[in-house]
Amino acid sequence: MYQTGQSGRHRMPLWSIVPSWLDIERRFSQSMGYQPGASFQRSLNNEPVSTLQLNLRRVGNIRSAFNRGELEAARRLGRRFADIDISSIINDLIDVVSQMAMIVAGSTLAGGAIGAGVGSFFFGAGAVPMGMAGAAIGLELSTWILGILGLASIAEFFVDGLPRIVDNYTRGIAIAWQGTRGEPGLNPFGGDDPQVVSRAAHHIAQGHEEVVILLLGAIVAYLTRGRGNASVLANEMQASKKGAKLGQWMLQHEDALTRHPDLQNASPRKSALDKQEPPPPPPNRRADEPEPKRASGMAEHEVPCFRLSEKHRNLAKEFDDQLEAQQNGLNDLTVNDYLKGRKAFTDGDVVRDPQLAAKAREEFRNELEEKMQDELISGGAMPEWAEATAKKMASEKMATLAALHNPDLFAGGKDIIGGFGDRRINSSLGAQWPSRITGLDSAAQEVPEALRRSTNMNAKLKKCE
Repeated sequence: MYQTGQSGRHRMPLWSIVPSWLDIERRFSQSMGYQPGASFQRSLNNEPVSTLQLNLRRVGNIRSAFNRGELEAARRLGRRFADIDISSIINDLIDVVSQMAMIVAGSTLAGGAIGAGVGSFFFGAGAVPMGMAGAAIGLELSTWILGILGLASIAEFFVDGLPRIVDNYTRGIAIAWQGTRGEPGLNPFGGDDPQVVSRAAHHIAQGHEEVVILLLGAIVAYLTRGRGNASVLANEMQASKKGAKLGQWMLQHEDALTRHPDLQNASPRKSALDKQEPPPPPPNRRADEPEPKRASGMAEHEVPCFRLSEKHRNLAKEFDDQLEAQQNGLNDLTVNDYLKGRKAFTDGDVVRDPQLAAKAREEFRNELEEKMQDELISGGAMPEWAEATAKKMASEKMATLAALHNPDLFAGGKDIIGGFGDRRINSSLGAQWPSRITGLDSAAQEVPEALRRSTNMNAKLKKCE
């Protein structure tokens, strides 16, 4: 697929405008130049300023979050659309959506498309170099992804929904950037957030999932509003390799797609000049009577607050991070999965796998050790000393960390380790769940059985004031 230039004569492949991680790193290196020091320098005003080394490590964590987000999104979509056999095209969809997200990453980190002027990269400590994002990039991204898939015909049902979804990507990028903030082992209060990649990946995965749902919903809207024909649309998609495969899958599952409850919300785009006519009121309601609120999915349930112990006040941020990860993991579950998980736990069917935990700890320890060694070497240490010191530092750090299940197994979670966090905070949160779970169970039970497989949990977890 190609994009026409302003003159109408120059055309370039749409894939060519997608930046790579190497492009982004090179842009930082060219703009900042060589700088000694691992993390921060001081400006003329004695303010801490990020070094090239730290910013490249931040980009590395963002890249890891994107990689993990792809896997998480594929898993969530596979579960959400298991009845439509989405597994046959999920890799192609995630590939296209991930490439689109790379345009967001390039724009956000480099202040515009790779190749354009990027301005100064000498950001303050923890500042995120936000470039064109949100609504400003929504139309560009819509044109790109619909062009790649040969789906220009569905634009009116797709374009307006994308800017809101782009915020998931920029939020994930900001979390990974701000959470990569120090030199491991050298400053006990300034090291990286150990969950930064997992937390950022959650938002990236949510962005991927919502783009795919918006895309499929736009196809359904195009077909069901009397405007399009599936065979004609599939024929238009033949011009694209990715689109051709999606088009054939659409033809095979047209009926199931048009009936799926998650794909019924797309509406055609309206201009400011369109006449806005309110729908006629139902027979039993006057025209001037306000429309009653309609229930949408599971109503939010606020779980009783979790208390941070006085002796852990210095770990307040860790407490907030673990609580947020628990909430995100809980709300990733469908109501059906939550209730099944709760029953399995209360019946004693959930057993922790010690081999799974040991393997996860070893992988995380190796990752931590490698990162610490790189930091020490970049700070001027000799490789042999850095290797031995990194092993010791990693061992000491791992002794304070526990494997995290998001959500907790008690709250319907599965024996899947979502990361590592402070052992004391993990134990504190786990001990508080039994006295807070009853209301959440009742709220989940209130969701009609027919909707439980397609409705996600909607819980609010907060710290006591």
